[in-house]
Amino acid sequence: MPKAIFFIGIILLIFGFTKIYEPETPPANPVEKKDPVRDSLVQFIQRFDSTITMGAVNKNIPGGSYVITYKDQVLASNGFGVRELNSEMPVDAYTVFRLGSVSKGFAAVLAGMMIDQGVLSFDDSVASILPYFRLNDNEQTARVRVRHLLEHTTGLPRHAYTNLVEDGLTLERIIPRFEDVPLIDQEGQRHAYTNAAYSVIEKVLEQRTNTDFKTLLEEEIFTPLAMTQASADVSVFETNTNVAQPHLYSYRQKKRVPVSIKDNYYNAISAGGINASAKDMGQWLLLLTGNRPDLISDSTLDEIFTPVSRIPNKRFSRHWDGVNESFYAMGWRVLEHEDQTIVYHGGYVNGFRSEIAFDRERQIGISILVNSNSSYALEVIPEFFKEFNRLHAFIDSTQQSAIETLPASDE
Repeated sequence: MPKAIFFIGIILLIFGFTKIYEPETPPANPVEKKDPVRDSLVQFIQRFDSTITMGAVNKNIPGGSYVITYKDQVLASNGFGVRELNSEMPVDAYTVFRLGSVSKGFAAVLAGMMIDQGVLSFDDSVASILPYFRLNDNEQTARVRVRHLLEHTTGLPRHAYTNLVEDGLTLERIIPRFEDVPLIDQEGQRHAYTNAAYSVIEKVLEQRTNTDFKTLLEEEIFTPLAMTQASADVSVFETNTNVAQPHLYSYRQKKRVPVSIKDNYYNAISAGGINASAKDMGQWLLLLTGNRPDLISDSTLDEIFTPVSRIPNKRFSRHWDGVNESFYAMGWRVLEHEDQTIVYHGGYVNGFRSEIAFDRERQIGISILVNSNSSYALEVIPEFFKEFNRLHAFIDSTQQSAIETLPASDE
């Protein structure tokens, strides 16, 4: 993809120009009007593109893509590397990847949309909607609410029945088995990341809407956002002519090698079964940073992103300087870095790795998708925000200076 495509929207971004006037007859000695904000944004994107492209080469990552949004614009989207090793097929912004656990955020937001539409409440009893949802304790079963599914705080232990999800069992076969699992705490008290329990949200939404989960994703998210390459189906992924192939490290060959596409987690879509391109993720980021109030209200997003459980270790914040803990909200992780709140999530499935992160206050977001089991994106994103924060300070000071030089009002 030509590098010029990176900068679509940058000129219009800060000052809201609706058009750029070009006279039919240019002046004899045209003087180029300098725009320090625009120029800084262009340089920022160029530096990031160079950094991630060279870093991927150094980390032996076959290929990937990224998208950056700022305010109400997609600032840049592009691919790097190849879709499959030993091929010449380049990755571009439309190349589709599997998202893995980044899918969880879609389920939480979809639930929020149903709340805005009056179909559901985060405080609805799960068992009252799904009578076959039963835990090891009858009283706790009755107390578990929709929010506990999304927070991973049902009381079930970490990764309970993830093995059954990965074995391909349907949710209808998995959910009744929760009754056999000893609980580790009361609902709402302890965070324990559990793919199978999280996926119960699919059946809750289906029951309340009389619509299957895939169709809900299409009708409520993919189509309204024009996420034209997004899907939640392995057959759609396999038949797309522009998809990345997964890669895993071979200890025998001492390098990453292509592996086959698997159908795991398409039986639990909300846990890890969504596919998308960088272009799609750009539209998703714009919604998450508050630019689509026609689809979901800011107040519902506030509730979804409110931290619930503290994670007192550096596992999910180890690449962020000075951050020794993180938090979990509903389908999203949250961390506090200096004066900034970052909402994010990562995903891994079948040799694909994905990351998404954004700052709602400054309305900056990024998503990175790669076709290997590399944690490189985890290292890149903190540096991206550090660099952007310096740029943001410059933009603020520049705009303030422009305001201060305006003529004084006569009023």
